[in-house]
Amino acid sequence: MTLDEARAAIVKTLQKVQDVSGLPCPSLAGGDIPRRVLEQFDSTVWPVATSWIAKELGVKIDNDVHVFGGKNGGPLLTINQSAEVICSHVAEQHYAVAAE
Repeated sequence: MTLDEARAAIVKTLQKVQDVSGLPCPSLAGGDIPRRVLEQFDSTVWPVATSWIAKELGVKIDNDVHVFGGKNGGPLLTINQSAEVICSHVAEQHYAVAAE
């Protein structure tokens, strides 16, 4: 999986989340922080969005992976940073399977 594929899946999912919620969705760019640019997009919605991203990409994203950041008061992530988190997580999964 490439960063571009992960980024596209994130953007598509964020648009879907806003659509399902009946909320507007601005044009999204890699440097955008979803929590700051999308109405009502907060940690209560993130688990659903994460599962939809995983489904879109055909991968498994573990529950302890915080795709949108903010864990323990940490910084919120941009779309680009979220794509990097996903790619890194998937690469770790493939490495672990190959090592077995």
